[in-house]
Amino acid sequence: MSHRIILSPGARADIRSAVAWYRRLDIDLPSRFIAETQAILRRIAQNPKAFPIVRNVTRRALMNKFPYIVYFRLHANSVVVRAILHQRRSHTISMTRRNGRK
Repeated sequence: MSHRIILSPGARADIRSAVAWYRRLDIDLPSRFIAETQAILRRIAQNPKAFPIVRNVTRRALMNKFPYIVYFRLHANSVVVRAILHQRRSHTISMTRRNGRK
């Protein structure tokens, strides 16, 4: 069973920020980042319990080609993505977001 993915406003902002950063470095990087983000979100939707719990009920998924972590919570039939952060940023940002907002 595939779970529905819900991106919080904070997660959407994280994606926009990363895309803007990569656009400054190379014209091809934003599309590659988006493709990688879509791939990890598909993996999460298919099997969210395969990813470790890092705090309370928040789980994390590491991207393969970019140094980003997806923080999410599993609900009955959906997955709420709370943050998509660079690995060097503190993961406490994702833990302190309420309703997916900073």
